[in-house]
Formats: sequence, structure tokens, C-alpha cells
Amino acid sequence: MDNRQLKIFTLGSIQTNCYLIFNLSTKKAILIDAPEDIEEVVDFINENSLYLEGVFLTHGHIDHIKGLDNLNVPFYIHREDKDFLFNPQLNLSYFLGYKFNLNQEPYLLDEGDYKIESFSIHILHTPGHTPGSISILIENWLFSGDTLFFDSIGRTDIPYASYEQIVNSIKNKLVKLDSKTLVFPGHGSSTTIERESKCNPFLK
Repeated sequence: MDNRQLKIFTLGSIQTNCYLIFNLSTKKAILIDAPEDIEEVVDFINENSLYLEGVFLTHGHIDHIKGLDNLNVPFYIHREDKDFLFNPQLNLSYFLGYKFNLNQEPYLLDEGDYKIESFSIHILHTPGHTPGSISILIENWLFSGDTLFFDSIGRTDIPYASYEQIVNSIKNKLVKLDSKTLVFPGHGSSTTIERESKCNPFLK
């Protein structure tokens, strides 16, 4: 992708990463995840005269979706996590002391290739942290949500999570990607497929 740029934001009380991918030529952009305090992203978009075409959600937990209330753009989530958007117990807001219910309908994703204007996106269904967790591949950038982290994996001690599923998702789909693929997780530092294949203790 010509003139492809990436801006990383770490937002909210749980320090959630979200990623703005934009094209300097067309000024079009997409966003991966929408945490609270999304106003910082909106300010950057406005200051740089970008047009946000859509938001791709790696999964439906509150720290990745709360900012949707402050965005008026199409958003996408895997069909198996759709109910998380409207159920405070599933999206975990209930356990944080409040109830988050989204009032907008998403576009639903399955595994496969998508074309959003100037962006070619490959969706990998990587269940385990949630049933509908996805990892998003854009050329050699992988946005792994809460599936794969630097030296770790996503939590599986929460409702509808599965340790066996998340390890299988990583081993059967993510580590089979090109070893030089850059990995941008939902929390913490970026890494590479090569490094996690060799060093991640959960993949031994």
C-alpha cells in the first residue's frame, strides 16, 4: 500500500492499544479497536484532515469497544462476538461497575478477505479470548487483539474464553504467517511472528 502509515494510541484505564492506519495520498483511514478516551484519536484525525472509513474490532470486550459511542462511522466485528456489544456481562462492563450497551448495529465479519475502499484486509478468526476474537492482517502488519501478546497470550479465565482454543488459534493460524510479520497486540509492546514462535512460553 503506497504511503501507508500507522499511528499507535494507548488509551483508557486498562491501557488498550488502538491503531490508526491511514494513506497519506488519499487521506483515508481505518481504526483497529475503539477504547475509551477515543477523543485523542478523533483529534488526530481532524488535525490531519483524514477520513475515517470504519472501525474493525478485534473482539467485544469493553476496553476495546467503549469508544464507539463517540464515533459515527461503520464498524465491524466477528459475528460470534456481536452479542458482546449489547450485553454488559459479556463485554465485562458489568464487572467494572457499570453497564455498557451499544445502540448501533455492526457489520458482521467472517474469516476471509475484505476490501474497504483503498484497504485490503484479511481477517483471521482466532477464538479463545472470546468466541469471535479475530486477528487482522494488512500486508505485513498483524493486529492480534487480545490473542497474541509479547511473550504472552490473552486471558482465558473469563466467561466464554478457552485456553485450548487460544493456543490452537495461535499455533494453527498466526505462527504460520510469514516470520517477519509485525505483530501489534491489544495491550503492551509490539513483536514479530518470528520472535513469538521462538520465545513465547505459551507456545512451547
